[in-house]
Amino acid sequence: MPDWTRHTYRLSLWIATLGLVLVAPIALAQNVQPPAEPAAAEQPPPAAKNVAQQDEKETEPAAQDNDTIMQMIQSSGWTGWSFMGVLLLFSIGAAMVALERAVNTQRDKIIPHGFVAELRNLVKNDEADADAFHGLCARWSAPIAKVLNAGLLRSGRPLPEVEKSMEDAASREMATLRGRIRPLNVVGNVAPLVGLLGTVVGMIIAFRTASQAGLGKGEMMAQGIYMALLTTAAGLAIAIPCLLLAAVFSSKVDRFFREIDESMMDTMPSFARMERVEAADVRVL
Repeated sequence: MPDWTRHTYRLSLWIATLGLVLVAPIALAQNVQPPAEPAAAEQPPPAAKNVAQQDEKETEPAAQDNDTIMQMIQSSGWTGWSFMGVLLLFSIGAAMVALERAVNTQRDKIIPHGFVAELRNLVKNDEADADAFHGLCARWSAPIAKVLNAGLLRSGRPLPEVEKSMEDAASREMATLRGRIRPLNVVGNVAPLVGLLGTVVGMIIAFRTASQAGLGKGEMMAQGIYMALLTTAAGLAIAIPCLLLAAVFSSKVDRFFREIDESMMDTMPSFARMERVEAADVRVL
């Protein structure tokens, strides 16, 4: 992962965590004032009241039909905005990691076609020695070159030692690539919890508002509940793509390293030839 991507992701993660720590206690301590009830003298006559209620019923569906997700988020108040901001930071960090992994998990980055073609030519050449293989690995920085170079460091030794050296190198390279996918799993697991916390805080505030407003105000509590559920929906909307992308990148890494293993098995005759040459040189000495 490039340095700027790593630093930006860590900064967004720290800011999101700090914001989460600050938002939850303040939201729980929010003082919700009950709405003022109109005075008895100010209430309209029954006829006028019925007309007003009929007008409200006619205009209410139109207002509800025009609600969008963005308008619902804006109506959730500063508590909803705060949790949405935390989730936004998580989504930005996850998007940066996903873009970086999409670029660096391509086949040409892990198993370059040019490297594989040159390796096959060397394997077919019975006169190729360890220096030729070393020169090939020096021209490439891909994981497959590092795995082959680990085996070349043991060239001339028994084949089990060469295989073990390449297996260890492949395990290290695979762990490195999987470690760079781990932030997507972290966001995928934490984002729903942040959304759930926002929902719980929002429902606490909604129930408190309803209790202070008195009976007959169930619509106020319902409005507060569906607005609070927006944070859970947002957390799931972030987590699902992150987990799917993490699974896709992990499967690509596994598939590439299976191909690397097959390519390394093709080099075993060359390593056996190097071992015989090394043994012959020792006997001559």
